[in-house]
Amino acid sequence: MIVRQAKPEDNEKLLEIERTSSQEGSIWFASDRKDFFVKMNHFDDGFMLVAEDEKNGDIIGCVGAGYADYWLEGRKQRGVYMFGLRTNPKYRMRLARWLKAVIQKMGDILENSDVEFGFGSVKVDNINSVKILKHMKFEPTRVLNIYAVPVMRKGKVNGISIDEEPDPQALQSYYNEKIDDHDLVPLDLGQNFFPKLIAEKKIKLIKHNTATAIVWDTLGEFDVKITKLPIALKLFRDFAAFITFLFPFIRIPRLNDPIHSWNVIFLDYKDRKDGKRLVKAIHNLAWKNNITLLNFGEDSELAKVKNILGILKFTVPFRFALIDRARNKKTLRPVIWPPRI
Repeated sequence: MIVRQAKPEDNEKLLEIERTSSQEGSIWFASDRKDFFVKMNHFDDGFMLVAEDEKNGDIIGCVGAGYADYWLEGRKQRGVYMFGLRTNPKYRMRLARWLKAVIQKMGDILENSDVEFGFGSVKVDNINSVKILKHMKFEPTRVLNIYAVPVMRKGKVNGISIDEEPDPQALQSYYNEKIDDHDLVPLDLGQNFFPKLIAEKKIKLIKHNTATAIVWDTLGEFDVKITKLPIALKLFRDFAAFITFLFPFIRIPRLNDPIHSWNVIFLDYKDRKDGKRLVKAIHNLAWKNNITLLNFGEDSELAKVKNILGILKFTVPFRFALIDRARNKKTLRPVIWPPRI
């Protein structure tokens, strides 16, 4: 077995592994994108490692790492986000061997870097991935709830401002305002993350009075499909699909169909009515753009976002796990959604 840096020509093999490796749990997701390396484009630096079978050239597994700056524990810290951990289904029984080799290689790389901590995120009910992070010595910490909301046809909201070419530093300022009461706040989005998305016309700044939202069209980057649902949720989905066939005012994702979604990566308001009207306006805009799902994120101990989304939402909780270079155990305040995850 060889552990090496991933190469562009590995793309098709890695995509095939990703397509056949659903994120397990009560709801199963599988990726449906075209470029496995696209996430690397949102970090100013990073690497992707693969474990390769020397005999036949098969890729056994892979994991990626991206560097970024975060506000954590009252100060700016350099962090590395671990992502894209995938195992070729043919090699599931050899997981421990290849993972141990990859961890060693990753450790060698990070030892010579300036990062102070590393972190990952997994669905809380994805037991196998949770075990892997523990095996890698990551300490479980906060839970971020992702609220998946089917797009509904809504009425027009007056007084809405939509900026499709916002100033990257203005967008960053909304995150900077959160450092007094949040942790894991990204500090470099205005330098390398937002400018690229603005150039691709994938970011919108939407406002209504005291309410503000940053909306990311994730087409081509976070394309997923739902491959399996628990019985109760599947029955609900089928019933909802029947209702929407009769009264087409809501979009319900179909099993195994690609889902075009928007991530509302930042949402804040002072007046609750403004927040609810802003959400209504986002639905209206998403409906016109043939979007199926809106995804909102919020620390599980908070409910400011949750309280304005309405009844029809599905909660997908993600557990953050961290490892500190100094081996200090971290006790974090509520996290704000780092959009790169």
